[in-house]
Amino acid sequence: MDLDNRILLGGVAVVIIAVIMVFAFLPSSGIMKSIIPQNKNVPSSLTAVSASIKPILILYNGSSVANSTDRDAIVNSNFYVANPNTTTVILESITYQITANGVVVGHGQIGQRYEGSWESSYYYPLIAGTSSNIGGTTDIKNTGNYPDVWAALQKGTAKISVSGTAYYATKTAFSGSDYTEDFNFTG
Repeated sequence: MDLDNRILLGGVAVVIIAVIMVFAFLPSSGIMKSIIPQNKNVPSSLTAVSASIKPILILYNGSSVANSTDRDAIVNSNFYVANPNTTTVILESITYQITANGVVVGHGQIGQRYEGSWESSYYYPLIAGTSSNIGGTTDIKNTGNYPDVWAALQKGTAKISVSGTAYYATKTAFSGSDYTEDFNFTG
C-alpha cells in the first residue's frame, strides 16, 4: 500500500467520523432549531428535533372509590393531559401517590416507561395541540393502622389528594428526549 492510498483512506475515515459526530450532537444542540422552519409543511420527525418542547399540562379530574370492603378498595383517578407543543409527544406513564385525609393509602401507575421496544409498552401518543382524559385504577389495601381514614374512604367522605410525576418523550429517527412533569393536587 503506497502513501497516496493511506492518505485517501485517512481522509475518508476523518469525513465519516465528522459526519457521525454531526448527527450525534446536532439534534441536542440549538443549531437545528434555527435551521428548520416551524410550519405545517415540515415533517413531524424534523419538527420534533427542531422544536423547543414545552411541559405538558396535567389537570386532575378527581378520584372516586369504586368499590370497598373492610380489606381493600378500588380507587379510580382521572387526569386531563394536554400537549401544548407543535409536535407529537409520547406520554409514557403517570406514577402517582394517593393520600386520604393526609395519610398515604396507595400508589398508582398509568402506562409504562419506555424500555427499548414500543411493542411492550403501554403509552399514549399526544398529537400536537391535542388533549386526552386518562384514567387509572388503583387497588389499595387496608393495613388497619388508620381505621378512621378507612371509614372515611368507605363512606366517600375522605379528602383525597394525588401527587406524582408524568413521564413523556419525543422519539424520532433523529433523536429522542425524555421529560418529566411533577404534579400535586389536593382535594
